[in-house]
Amino acid sequence: MEPEQPQPEAGEQHPLMHTYQDDLAKVMNATEAPVVQEMLADAREQEVVAAQTIQEHTERKWYSISSVFFIVLTLAVLGYGAYYYMHLTVKVVPTMSVGVFPSTDNIVASGTTIQTVLSSLTASTTIPVNKPTLVNLVSNGTTGTLLSDTQLFTFLQATVPEPLQSVISVARLGILNNGTAVLPFIIATVPNPEKASQEFDIAEPSLLQMFAPALNIDLSNYQAEVGQTFQSQYFYNLPVRTLAGVATATTAQNIIFLYGYINNNTIVIATDPTVLQAIYDTIINQH
Repeated sequence: MEPEQPQPEAGEQHPLMHTYQDDLAKVMNATEAPVVQEMLADAREQEVVAAQTIQEHTERKWYSISSVFFIVLTLAVLGYGAYYYMHLTVKVVPTMSVGVFPSTDNIVASGTTIQTVLSSLTASTTIPVNKPTLVNLVSNGTTGTLLSDTQLFTFLQATVPEPLQSVISVARLGILNNGTAVLPFIIATVPNPEKASQEFDIAEPSLLQMFAPALNIDLSNYQAEVGQTFQSQYFYNLPVRTLAGVATATTAQNIIFLYGYINNNTIVIATDPTVLQAIYDTIINQH
C-alpha cells in the first residue's frame, strides 16, 4: 500500500513560484553570520576593484588624448618655426664682384650721356694697352656711389627685361685699348650660370638692339642683322655666342656682337674677341 501523503493543514498556503530575492533571503537566514560578513566584504572589494578599473581606463583615455594633443601642438610649433625661418629670415648671400681691374675717374651719370662718355673714352690716348678698365659711373660726385644695375642699364639706354636683370648680380661698363681701338664692353656676374644662359638665350633676338648704345654700335649699319640667330663658337678655349654681320660700308662679314663666360660666374658682352682674351688673362693672373 502507498504511504499516505501529508495533507496541508487548513488555512496553510504554499507559493507556486520562488524569486531570487526569496532564495537569497533563505540562504542568508541559513548562513552563519561570519560567512555573510565575508561575502559582503568580497562584494565590496569587487565593487572597489571595478570602480578602480573604470577610473584607470578613463585616466588612460585622457592621457592618450592629451599626448596626441601635445604631439600635434609640437608639430605645429615646429612647422611654424620652419616656415618662419624659410620665408621670413634673410638669407646671407656672398658679395659678388666682377673682378679687380683698373678704373677711370668718377663720371657723374646725371650730367652726361653714354654717347658722350664713349666718345671721350675712345678718343683718349691715356688708356693703357691690353688692360681692361672699368668706367666708374656714379650717381653722386661727392659720395662716389656707383650706379645700381637698374640705374646703369637706364644710363646705357638698354631696355633689359626683368627676367634677364634678375639673373645679373653686378654689372659694370668697361673699356679696352687693344692697340688698334678703344672698345667698350659690359661685364656682369651671374650667381646661377645655368639660369643666366637660359635668359640670355631667350633675349638673343633683341640683344644687339639692347646693348648697341653701350657698345658704340651704329645700328643703321646693321639693320639686316637685327633679330638674327647667334652662333656658338670658341675663342681662347672660351665658349662664346656670336652674331656676324656685314657693315653697309664694307663687303666683309665680321663678328659684330658676342657674349660669353670668362669663368663660371662672369659674363662679358663685347664686339671683339680680343676683349675676352684680355679680361680672361687679367682674371687668371689674379689667382
